[in-house]
Amino acid sequence: MSTKINVRSPFYLNITEPVVPQPTFDCNTANLQGFSIDNQGVITQPTATYGTVLSYTSTDGDFSNGKFAVETADTSRTVNFTISIPLGFTNSTDLTFVCSQTVTQPGTSGATTPCTGGPSTSGTIPAQTLNSGGATVDIDLSGYFTGETTYAVNNVSPLLVNTAINGSTLTLSSNTQAGSATVYAIGRDGSYPTTCEAVQTISITVNSTGVTWSCTSPVTALQGGSIAQDGTITNPQSAAVITGISLSDGGALITSVSANSGSAAQNVTLFFKMTVPVGYDNAGATIFCEKVLSQAGTTAPTFTCDIAALTGQAISKDGAVFLGTAAQGTVKSFTQPATPFGIVATNTTRTVEFQVEIPSGYLNAGTTINCSKDLIQPATISICGTNTFFRTIGRNSPDDFCTAAYLTGNEVKSTSANIATGLGAQICDDNNNAFKGGGLYYVLFTSSVNVGVGSGDFYVYQIDDNGIVQSVEFKNCDTSGTILV
Repeated sequence: MSTKINVRSPFYLNITEPVVPQPTFDCNTANLQGFSIDNQGVITQPTATYGTVLSYTSTDGDFSNGKFAVETADTSRTVNFTISIPLGFTNSTDLTFVCSQTVTQPGTSGATTPCTGGPSTSGTIPAQTLNSGGATVDIDLSGYFTGETTYAVNNVSPLLVNTAINGSTLTLSSNTQAGSATVYAIGRDGSYPTTCEAVQTISITVNSTGVTWSCTSPVTALQGGSIAQDGTITNPQSAAVITGISLSDGGALITSVSANSGSAAQNVTLFFKMTVPVGYDNAGATIFCEKVLSQAGTTAPTFTCDIAALTGQAISKDGAVFLGTAAQGTVKSFTQPATPFGIVATNTTRTVEFQVEIPSGYLNAGTTINCSKDLIQPATISICGTNTFFRTIGRNSPDDFCTAAYLTGNEVKSTSANIATGLGAQICDDNNNAFKGGGLYYVLFTSSVNVGVGSGDFYVYQIDDNGIVQSVEFKNCDTSGTILV
């Protein structure tokens, strides 16, 4: 970056090159949507406008293994969601942030969504044991329910195990970490939610035989965490149970630190008392793990387009522009082109200028800023390619693929034969329809394998709802989850 200022003599300037300020990621940024709890206590996790929901918990007395107890009356529930922090924020190195949401769980006889009858469970699904690193097991759910017509699954532990439903077959596959996981298999009939669903609990143990767990192996024990300006500590993400916090290895336990009265963020070293999870040779042992966390300062930043982080913008085949959203601020409008966008015979790049309203908490709050973005307008006739690849589930950030291992289990077709050069390519599903990517990020690979932590090189695609690849990013993260590229 360079700055040019013309000044006439005899005036002299002593100027330091400006640095782009960054905001702090918080719950307003995350903007969680879609959170709900059904009348059997099963949780539907929300999606984040920015960041990715990694896990959740609740302090309610009848919350256990990622699920609430069934209630006859409508009951208020509060759930704490741990969200990954994308790059571009002052607290990005903290990796995660915790946001609370409250919703009403409808009672089976309550006023919100009462239900009667419905399928029932038949027997108990046995506990499952998998070795880490991609081991799989299939469970035929038809033998464990009566009166059901469809099946669903609720995965409480996505960092440990992946789930997929095909007809009545539930497939479980392990990731790289060991530990205990819980999955809920659900049976419903054609009248759901008027009729009640039936729920089966599946307890899963993922083992890393012959591996001793430590603060740095087989993965980094502590991911993320933060300290607010007032000294409030948000615990890092971990497969182990954190039972306390100290300022020294084995020292007295604390619950917070002193407030940061300075304008800039500062680093604070903490030691987390942890119980080693199941699946490792030293399961149940207590150890202290060190973690340096950033504590926010008091200065409000200046809003920029980097902070806005536009996402979800797109152009349809007929040239209509979709506003999308921003990580910070509100996308209000776009600058109309001098000549309207007409239909095109080939995928065409368009540069569009969007107006973003600046939210409170910034020095320039209450005004708007113009942010330009290159978008790809798809051709009128979408032609699917013949190059076969396999994709992961969608995530909100490319760096989310360095939090665990993800299975490339879904076949897609691409007009590009080379994964590394797939920008602008057309991606289609296995039915030869344009893949609706939703603007999320996916890893594409040449075969069905686990990619992410410790897998070596891979490419992350951002794919819109027309199946057009909007960006391609090269990634490599080691077995600790550290991003190497």
